[in-house]
Amino acid sequence: MKLSAVTVAQRPCGDRSWPVAKQLVAMSYTDEESFLLVQGGPARTGNEGGGERYMYEPAKVAHSTRAGSVPDRRTAQVSKAASAAPIVVTLVHGTFAKGAPWTKDGSALRLEIAAELGRLEHEVIFDIFEWSGRNTHKARVKAGYQLADHIRELRKRFPQNAHFIVAHSHGGNVALLAHKHLPQDLHALGIATLGTPFIHAELADNLKGQSLDALMAQAAPEPDNVSGFVTWIVGVPAAIIYDTWLETTSYNAWYWFVGAAAATGLFAGYLATLIVPRLARGWHRIGGKRAAARLAQAIAFSPIPRTHVLSFVYPGDEAGRLLDTLGATTAWPTRAIRWIKDRAAVAGGALFLFAIGLSVVTTIAADFVDIDAKRIEDYASSGFAYAVVATIYILISLAVLRYFLSFFRGHPAGFGWERPSIHAHVTIDVESQADLPEARSNVCEVVPFTVADDAKRGLRHSGLYEDKRILKALAYWMAHVK
Repeated sequence: MKLSAVTVAQRPCGDRSWPVAKQLVAMSYTDEESFLLVQGGPARTGNEGGGERYMYEPAKVAHSTRAGSVPDRRTAQVSKAASAAPIVVTLVHGTFAKGAPWTKDGSALRLEIAAELGRLEHEVIFDIFEWSGRNTHKARVKAGYQLADHIRELRKRFPQNAHFIVAHSHGGNVALLAHKHLPQDLHALGIATLGTPFIHAELADNLKGQSLDALMAQAAPEPDNVSGFVTWIVGVPAAIIYDTWLETTSYNAWYWFVGAAAATGLFAGYLATLIVPRLARGWHRIGGKRAAARLAQAIAFSPIPRTHVLSFVYPGDEAGRLLDTLGATTAWPTRAIRWIKDRAAVAGGALFLFAIGLSVVTTIAADFVDIDAKRIEDYASSGFAYAVVATIYILISLAVLRYFLSFFRGHPAGFGWERPSIHAHVTIDVESQADLPEARSNVCEVVPFTVADDAKRGLRHSGLYEDKRILKALAYWMAHVK
């Protein structure tokens, strides 16, 4: 088969730009039976409706790079040199798929990748990592730790081998989370994901960039503020009460009840400085804000500067659609609440000034014009009060709605259980491409197919690991990325 080089600009899935990747990464090839997806082609396309465009180029090699990067022509040459050691490929299953057939010996994925790597003069050793497969954030985070331990042992057995991970569905999240717990010299050379809905957490603005210790420190109010506030709140009513009690006694002089009230207020303020910060920290420890920050940190991906990431997705993948829909159940009430809060102070202040101004104008005008100034003032003040009460009711209704809708997100086929209270502080959704702080490369391929192919495959989400186009591309990628 004759190979020729084709330089292709590769855009990321979705709207997220990729500023980090700088070099040539994803390579694939085709023959008479299997076609490679080449983005931006002018010929036959698999997505005529606009947006992403693909061209099928038989018997060509595609060097996919990130948008805006320029591949080095010298590094773009295909090398057929035999590998010094077999390639080690760890297979990671997805949710509810422990013991997945596609990971076993004799599966289409194993046979196709082994055959293609053999044609490219590479041997392959397959390894399987199994985790609980439960659909919860906790299960995936725990599996990340377990996979990290698994990789340490595997690298001891194969210290000189190139190591790749091929993961399906949420197995891709597990693979990336594992690299948070590994030193860089043990990072995989490549992580390929098949239909992975990458979990992404976006903290509220007031929580971004803050550590858990900083949030705990902020939870406790300043002692001086607590003491002063409680002293006045307790002292003033105490003065009124002591005045009544002492009125009929010989201690009815003003300095007696004022002194007693001051002593009572100061003592209450002192007690408050001891109790209130502890209560505030205890509440914060079990509250939604800290839980949101902890979850966001736990599921965030770390930099993997030595690792190539290649993601394959089908358009209209069922898992992605479901999670996108469930994500909207809490996202849109949160956006509505934040939109109202951002504008409530300005709008409320404007309405208040309008009501005050209208009252002043009508009072002055009543001396010259026969108008009922009192009625106009009542209308203005009532209108302001109704607007404030209505805004409060809307905010409460949206918060309650978001709380109950969060239970839909947590059903077994959704995001898994999440505390409803966290959604006031964090937005958790999924993306087709991993949101990585740094990687050697991060490429996403949307793989088109015909309606007939769709009917034969059944669920799109389960067809990726049997698609020969993808498997041939994976084999070539493993043989050539550096």
